[in-house]
Amino acid sequence: MSNPFKFGSIVSGEYFYNREEELLRIKQTLSGGNNITLYAPRRYGKTSLVKKALNDLEKQGFITVYLDFMRVFSKETFIEKYSQAIAAKQSRSLEKAVKSISGYITGFVPSVSFDSSGSPSFSISWIKGRDTEKTLSEVIDLPQKLASNKSKWIIAFDEFQEISKLNGENFEAMLRSHIQDHQNVSYVFFGSKTHLLKDMFNKKNRPFYNSSFVLTIDKIAEEKSVHFLKERFRSTNIEIDDQTTHYILEKAENIPYYIQFLAHEIWQEAIIKGQNKVAYNQIDEAVETILKLQSDYYWELTNRQTSYRKKVLKALCKSSNAIFSYKVTEVYGLGASSSTQKALEVLMDEGIIEKQNNNYFFTDPIYKTFLIRNI
Repeated sequence: MSNPFKFGSIVSGEYFYNREEELLRIKQTLSGGNNITLYAPRRYGKTSLVKKALNDLEKQGFITVYLDFMRVFSKETFIEKYSQAIAAKQSRSLEKAVKSISGYITGFVPSVSFDSSGSPSFSISWIKGRDTEKTLSEVIDLPQKLASNKSKWIIAFDEFQEISKLNGENFEAMLRSHIQDHQNVSYVFFGSKTHLLKDMFNKKNRPFYNSSFVLTIDKIAEEKSVHFLKERFRSTNIEIDDQTTHYILEKAENIPYYIQFLAHEIWQEAIIKGQNKVAYNQIDEAVETILKLQSDYYWELTNRQTSYRKKVLKALCKSSNAIFSYKVTEVYGLGASSSTQKALEVLMDEGIIEKQNNNYFFTDPIYKTFLIRNI
C-alpha cells in the first residue's frame, strides 16, 4: 500500500487538491493571450499549480514550455536549455524540430544525438565568432516564430527572479522588449523569492513593470484541507477526526507542503502500528520525527547565520509582527532598524522567512519549532 500523501516534488492527480479558482484564473488568462505573474511564499504549491494548468492547456491544443531559471547560470545556458525545451515540445519528430529551429538561429547549430539505448536528445554546437546577444534575441523569439493562430504557445518561467543574476537588468530589458511583441505566445512568471519578484514587476524602473496580470496565491482554505486529509486517510481505511485534522493544520500553519509532510509521517506510523484511526498525540510525534530527520540541516542552516541574524531569528519566533518595535529591540538586543532590515533581507534571500502584509513569517514552521528549542 502506497502512502496517500506526497511532498518534496511536483504533485499531480489525486495528490493535487483545491486550487480550482486559481487554476481557472491562470488558464483563462493564458488562453486569452495575456501574461500572468504568480506571487506566493515557498512551498505553497506554485509549481504544481502551474504544471497542472499547462497540462490542462495542452489538452486544449496549446503548446506549452516550462523552464526553471534555477538551472540557468549564464546567457549560454539559457540559450541551450530554452531551445532544448522548445524543441522537445514540437509535435513533429525531434529531427524535424531541430531542422526547423536551425532556420531561425544563426549562432549555433542544433543537432540530434543518441544515447546508448538509442533515445534521441537535443544538443547544440556553437559557431565561433557569432554574436551571443544576437543568438539570444533569436532564441527568445523562437516561440513566436514557431507559433501561429492555430498553434499558440504558453511559456512558464519558474524561479524567474533568478534572471537578474545573469546580466542584471540588461537581460530583463532584452527579454521584455521581445516578448511584448509576441502575438501568439503567453507567459507565466513565478518564483519562490516573492520580494525579488515583486520588485521586478512593481517597480517603475524595472523592465517588467506592470507587464502582466498579477495573481497572489494564498493558503488553502482550512475546510478544503480538512476534507483532503480526511479523504486521503480514508482511502487507505484509516480514520481521522476533525480535532486531530485541525491540529495537523495548526502545526503545518496550513502550508500545503508541510500539511502533506506531516500527514505522510503520521500515515506511515499508523501503518507500522496497524492502526485504523489517527490518534491526536501522533501529530506531536510526527513533528518530533521530522525534527530528528531535519536536525543536521537545521543546525547547518542556523550555524551559517551571523550572531545578529540569530538574534533576529529568535525575535521573529516570538514577535514576527512587531520586529521593529522598541520593546522587541530592547528584549532581544537588536540594534538600529537599518541593521535589522538588512538581516531580514538576507533571511528572505535565503528563503528562511517571507514577508506578507508587513508581517514576517517562517517558510518552514518545523524550523521555527527547532529555533524556539535551540536558540
